[in-house]
Amino acid sequence: MKPINALLLTAVLTASFFFGFRIAGRAISFGNFIVLGTAIWAAIDSSKIQLKRYKSGISYGPVVLFFGFVFLWIVAFPWYLIMRYKIKTGAAVLKDEAPKAAA
Repeated sequence: MKPINALLLTAVLTASFFFGFRIAGRAISFGNFIVLGTAIWAAIDSSKIQLKRYKSGISYGPVVLFFGFVFLWIVAFPWYLIMRYKIKTGAAVLKDEAPKAAA
């Protein structure tokens, strides 16, 4: 997902959370559903796209990524979408592999 689209999606989901709170008074449940759902999806998806192989501040394993989403969703969600887009388009940079020992 392109960076602007990632930010727009985050804004729409956040706005729907607040809108639901004002209308139904049950947005906390809806907001938790959004956070937990995207956290689970990102944890599974990060494993599939091998996120840990790439240079990024969000390149962690699925468990750490899950908790990052749970505690810092407003930052982690668009950041993950942007990094995922870079990986899918081939624009992401791989981490340097450790140099091999001289034989």
